[in-house]
Amino acid sequence: MTTTKQIIDKFVSSVDVSKSYSLADLVKALKEAHKSHKSTDKNGVEKPKKAPSQYNLFIKDQMAILKNDGCNPKDRMRKATEEWKRQKKTDVVSEPSDVVSVVSEVSEGSEDK
Repeated sequence: MTTTKQIIDKFVSSVDVSKSYSLADLVKALKEAHKSHKSTDKNGVEKPKKAPSQYNLFIKDQMAILKNDGCNPKDRMRKATEEWKRQKKTDVVSEPSDVVSVVSEVSEGSEDK
């Protein structure tokens, strides 16, 4: 059965033909059918939701902190991304020994060949 057929079948089963629906109600029912189909794999098993990245978690926290500043959302996002970039630079600078050790291991490994 094709994906489109599965979505339409789900939509048709959710609509009661004896009732009268507005266009908005029908669109909502169709979106729900599509959404429920997207969250399952080809065997109908629920797909696990992808875990948020470190960036996603950082931005979420920063947006909550900056919400009380009275800035508009665009400025808050700009400040949060600037803070992420600043933090990322300091993290890279604070761990140069790790980079040096990896580079030396790689160069030693290539000399052995």
